Amino acid sequence: MSPLPAADIRIDIAPAPSAPHPPHRRRIRLGRVLWAAFGVAAIGVAVGTIALGWGYYALPAVARPWDPLHDTLGAGGEWGHALGMVGSGLMLGNLLYLVRRRWARFGRLGSVQAWLAFHVAAGTGGVALVLAHSGGDFTNPIARVSTIAAVVVLVTGVLGRWIYGQVSRGDDGEAASEGELVGRLRAALHGLDPRLWDASEATHAALSGLLPPPVTGPWAAARMLPASPVVALRLAVVGRRLRRRLTAELGPTDARAVMAAARAAVAYRRAARRQQGFKALIGSWRSVHRIATFVLILTLVAHVVTLYVVGGV
Repeated sequence: MSPLPAADIRIDIAPAPSAPHPPHRRRIRLGRVLWAAFGVAAIGVAVGTIALGWGYYALPAVARPWDPLHDTLGAGGEWGHALGMVGSGLMLGNLLYLVRRRWARFGRLGSVQAWLAFHVAAGTGGVALVLAHSGGDFTNPIARVSTIAAVVVLVTGVLGRWIYGQVSRGDDGEAASEGELVGRLRAALHGLDPRLWDASEATHAALSGLLPPPVTGPWAAARMLPASPVVALRLAVVGRRLRRRLTAELGPTDARAVMAAARAAVAYRRAARRQQGFKALIGSWRSVHRIATFVLILTLVAHVVTLYVVGGV
């Protein structure tokens, strides 16, 4: 069967993105950088507080009230109290991401990707500040449960953000369908000179043979994660061998073009094989993350009530 012209494949399978997308992507990247800097700054404040006041925090909880720094660094002190208030506010504020994600009417307030960056920064920074506020004093049972929940929220949040990044997405930020990924794969293979199509197909087939089989369930996706570096290393080793052979057969310029197309196609094939499983894994992770967040919010509210209403600590 004679191959279709390259232009036809580009039009039918992978239309070029419209002009407004690049500036939009630049704005999203800028937002991510700014929120990441904000989160790092909050973590830096928490770590700096613990480091500078280590002499106080190293004391047993029962001895701290007699230390001169207690009125400043204690949970009820000027600085310690401020850390708790700001940290709690950040953790409550990061829930606004759920509002933006569920209701499209808030689209004018920013993209889902930008709000996700805020969610991660506010969550990690807020947890760090609350942990500094507690100072390792877990004598209060509410504070103990709240701290454990905060750590679970932090760990599941960081891990979940990484898993979220494993799912391929379209220009709108939503998870791409497997059909869309296959379309990108075909466009990558045939988006070069037609005389190189056979070479790109053969190179793609050789590299694809190194990929693990498709996964559909969350546990299969979780088991795949530790093997990812091994797969990447095998692809790199075999890719260098194939490139040397292509260079000898086609010349360096054509070999470079074929390898670029084949590697892009393999990346799309790998994503398509993982897409369903990783989307299921994200769903399972969100359940754990939401339960921990719910417990954290409840204990924060209970802490505030006992502090300001009942008069506890």
